[in-house]
Amino acid sequence: MTTIQSTGRSPAPVDHRGLDVLNLDDCLLRIASRPMGRVAFQDKGEVIVLPVNHVIDESTIAFRTRWDSTLAAAVNHESVTFQVDHYDPLQHTGWSVLVRGAADTVSDPAACARFEELLDVPWEGHPEETFWTAIRLQEVTGRELTSSRSECGCC
Repeated sequence: MTTIQSTGRSPAPVDHRGLDVLNLDDCLLRIASRPMGRVAFQDKGEVIVLPVNHVIDESTIAFRTRWDSTLAAAVNHESVTFQVDHYDPLQHTGWSVLVRGAADTVSDPAACARFEELLDVPWEGHPEETFWTAIRLQEVTGRELTSSRSECGCC
């Protein structure tokens, strides 16, 4: 006879492909755990996907860029996507978080200072040469492939 002890935590919901569905808190923690993500937006009829080093402050994702960069075209878009992920090839596990939202220039000096404190190593120049863009989260989804799911071959 096998005894199963409850951990007090209900299992994560599973999507149609057998991947665990991450809740909002787990998604935000995972965004914060990775120093780099990708921003996708449309510019002049083309889909652009660019890497950014980002910060997350409560429910705002922010990144710094220059006005003369390709990434500056993402500013003031009502529809941008941010994606971050992690994959462990040895364990065959991983996760991905996808955020949809609107991107705006950050003009509040206190918010910019807070983002600067949170930023580890900026990719884009000095603060005087750059500006902050914030993505207002409208939809956040995440999926995780766990070792038990990868072993069963369901995904």
